[in-house]
Amino acid sequence: MAALCSARLRHGAKSPLVWILAVGLALRAVGLTWGLPASDSWDNDGIAPRDFWPGLIETFTPGRYFTYPPAHLALLALATAPITAVILARAPTLTATGVLAEALKVPYMTSYSVIARGLSVVMSLGIVYAIAKIAEEIAGRRAGECAAAVCVGMATLTYYSHTSNLDVPYLFWATLAILALVRCVSRGELRRLRSVAALAALAIATKDQAYALFLLGGPLALSLAFATGALTRAQLRAGVKEAAIAAVIGATILLAVDGAIVNPSGFIARARFLAGPATGPFAYYSADGMGRTLALLDTIRLFDQHYPLAFAPLVIVGLARAATLPSRSARAAGLVPVCAAASFTLLFNCVARRTEQRFLLPQMTLWAAYAGIGVDALLEIPSRVGRSPHTGTGRRRIVAAGCAAAFAWALFRCADMDANLILDPRYEAEGWLRQNVAPGDLLEVHGKSVYLLRAPPQAHVVRVGPEPVDGRNPVYGAEERQDALGNLAARTPRWIVVSAAYAGRYLTEAHQRQAATGRVDPATEVKASADDDATRFFRSLLAERLGYRIAHVSTWTSKLWPRVDIHGSVAPEIWIFERT
Repeated sequence: MAALCSARLRHGAKSPLVWILAVGLALRAVGLTWGLPASDSWDNDGIAPRDFWPGLIETFTPGRYFTYPPAHLALLALATAPITAVILARAPTLTATGVLAEALKVPYMTSYSVIARGLSVVMSLGIVYAIAKIAEEIAGRRAGECAAAVCVGMATLTYYSHTSNLDVPYLFWATLAILALVRCVSRGELRRLRSVAALAALAIATKDQAYALFLLGGPLALSLAFATGALTRAQLRAGVKEAAIAAVIGATILLAVDGAIVNPSGFIARARFLAGPATGPFAYYSADGMGRTLALLDTIRLFDQHYPLAFAPLVIVGLARAATLPSRSARAAGLVPVCAAASFTLLFNCVARRTEQRFLLPQMTLWAAYAGIGVDALLEIPSRVGRSPHTGTGRRRIVAAGCAAAFAWALFRCADMDANLILDPRYEAEGWLRQNVAPGDLLEVHGKSVYLLRAPPQAHVVRVGPEPVDGRNPVYGAEERQDALGNLAARTPRWIVVSAAYAGRYLTEAHQRQAATGRVDPATEVKASADDDATRFFRSLLAERLGYRIAHVSTWTSKLWPRVDIHGSVAPEIWIFERT
């Protein structure tokens, strides 16, 4: 047994894929404790540390629902069960108030966040592995290794691997489902459709938008496989049968996990929420042909937010290579990822009219498979066209050097993402406040926890906002106060700390543009811009007209690492005001 384990370790150490995954792990481990220890995290739209237990309870409470489906919430609940047991044992009472008072303590919440982020890291490496196997199934092992390297160099995936957002978890299940579909087509194993359906159901039960990868992508890929002869007419009847069985399996898993069986009213209410308030108010494109066309074009134009532009030609080469492979089954398998990407673009991006980084992750992740195939194809060309072995070797070296330069730039951008987490200006602002705030000083903050820094322990922190206190996610150790922001004279805090990520919505003009332009300001931004109290407060505060001066500004200062703007949560500028 020992000899067998030793042999496997030696084999693994020689595998390029293992080393590529090791690089990915290193990029994801750096900065993993961003904003921690804390009672809440800086993950914008993350589901840890506070949301997954309430989310599970809401999902399965008749008539209630949570914003997100429960599959990943359940995984996190299982992973953190020992911590939850300690909380329940130490809570003063088992009422909601008593449990919450204990649970919000920093050690528990920090542990929840670290576990959730650690699971995202593991799943992100699973995505890289799945992409490698997709490309390998289509074009061979070297293509798979190149695809893994491209995927590791995806800057946005690096960021979301550091968070508790659901984007990495649902992509993990989705890429495994697409891998199963690729193998189904490539090997003619129609029974694999059952695995495709089960994995796709888990992806959708993790984050609803995953449906857009499969609703059109799956039938289109199978139709093309039959049309091109990769799957024969003799297999058609079996294919229809297996597709029907797969549909039943997928629907059963989805309905059971999503709470539709035990809480049908809540399931219907959440579906209505997703079709309305969860999408329309955030759309950046008009609900017409022009807007949807621009959304479609931007899914291509925004490629450089995820990869260096040098990778774009590699994707095109890889698509061309996959379409011209000698084997019918390989060609048909090569169409599966692009079918899924097209499906997501049409059924989500063009319907929800959104193209922010997280809403392009599926296509960009799948493009890595083609980019890897493209690199593999380019490495083969010199040996085929060279007039002599020396010429072929020289050209191969030139191609390899060009690809290496592109990969080096991609890795720099991923490291830059890590640097943005490590050098977040909130750290510097926290240090300044610790040195300058006196015990008992009243310090006022605004907005959700994701925008806030960790206030010094000696301060009396008050979070002020017009919304009711009962509806807030409480800030640990802070007093919650409902009040108009402009009523500052009655509060008279000594310090006011403002995050540009939060206040920015009130400092810019947002208008409902004409639909003819195809682009619109989201309704949420228009509403914020129309908030007279908040806009007047933040603008007057910045102009130092309210009896407060700007005492300190924490901003991005690195000359080596460019600042990254992603999901409104990374490296925000912090303004600290002192009463004059």
